[in-house]
Amino acid sequence: MEKRSKEFLEVGFYLSKFGEVDKNANYPSPPLRFKVDKWNNAYRIFYEKLNGGRTILAFERSLKNTRDGFDSHLPNSQRIGWLGDNKKPSPLGKEAHSVFDNLIDKAEEQVWEIIEKYSDLNAKDYKHTFDDLIGIQESESEYKTGNTEGGKKVVTSSKYERQPSIRNEAINIHGLECAACGFNFQEFYGDWGKGFIEVHHIKPLSENKGEEKITNPETDLEVLCANCHRMVHRKKGITLSLQELKEKIIKNK
Repeated sequence: MEKRSKEFLEVGFYLSKFGEVDKNANYPSPPLRFKVDKWNNAYRIFYEKLNGGRTILAFERSLKNTRDGFDSHLPNSQRIGWLGDNKKPSPLGKEAHSVFDNLIDKAEEQVWEIIEKYSDLNAKDYKHTFDDLIGIQESESEYKTGNTEGGKKVVTSSKYERQPSIRNEAINIHGLECAACGFNFQEFYGDWGKGFIEVHHIKPLSENKGEEKITNPETDLEVLCANCHRMVHRKKGITLSLQELKEKIIKNK
């Protein structure tokens, strides 16, 4: 289980305390500034900066549980939150308790100033990207290591492929046709395949020499159909380069 960071807990507190109270609803809806009506869309606003390697669904569950954990400690909360066997609020962990004490007397704008840098209010515009990523994440492991057939050691990571805004930008740049074989999902599957393609990190992370570097969607990412993406990573210890994959396609046509 991923440890919940201080920043993650601060977001959970904000969601708990500043959800909008609707007299016609059984519980508060997301804060108005998010301009969303569903809680999972509110959670996704913070996914890119705070996911910590979690899948989208795991992130949503964890942030919901964090929000619920604060609910029962807030005066006049519209939600019951987590209660212990004695029907009293379940104790907060040490770090969650520290966040609670630090933020409980602050106004909404003050708390928002603290957590705004972890947000992307445009996340609601990435709905199809999130939907596609959920399916992909449920079927893939998070990291892959290996060598190209030519012997060059590579370490590839799906971290950058999982950032919705970067994924969107990569698709806008490279389009929706597989860079290896030219397959287009919409042409083959009609509306069901519209807008779908997988994004692949093609630059060996080993070249970064352990340093965190900004991913350039134009030069570091490429779009592949699901078949070609699986072929790139098919064998343990080998990660094909795009050129190596293209050569196999040409050779066997």
